[in-house]
Amino acid sequence: MQSISIQTFMNRYGISMQLMKVSPAKSGRPLPQTDLDRYRCQISRPGKEMNVFVAVPAEERSITLPDVLFMLILDASGCEMFHEYYARQDEFREIFPDSEGLDGFGDFWLEYESKCRQSRKLRNFLGKDLYRKLIDKFGFNN
Repeated sequence: MQSISIQTFMNRYGISMQLMKVSPAKSGRPLPQTDLDRYRCQISRPGKEMNVFVAVPAEERSITLPDVLFMLILDASGCEMFHEYYARQDEFREIFPDSEGLDGFGDFWLEYESKCRQSRKLRNFLGKDLYRKLIDKFGFNN
């Protein structure tokens, strides 16, 4: 996999995608107004299927399967990178309590958990070995 691209990787393993634009999810907490387009991506390969959700700036106008896989790869790499910090999130809350106006930590960890759930879905979809190849080739460490 020395000089492989994401598109070549997808072709090699028969990965395809259907993309549907969706309206923003309703949340119980107030969210800032953003110019993001949200998509539901149904990713398939022989005998397997998964759904993920991604958001991209509205000005991007189009999104491709390599884009989606790259975002999932970055999310998975980030989950691995922040794993030790996540285990210590209570310590961060004590150092930077929400009542002091630094409430971004709670939102950060909620987003982190969401990204890690999607990363686990990707790992289950690809299988441990193929997932590792993808992360090792295209993740943050490269």
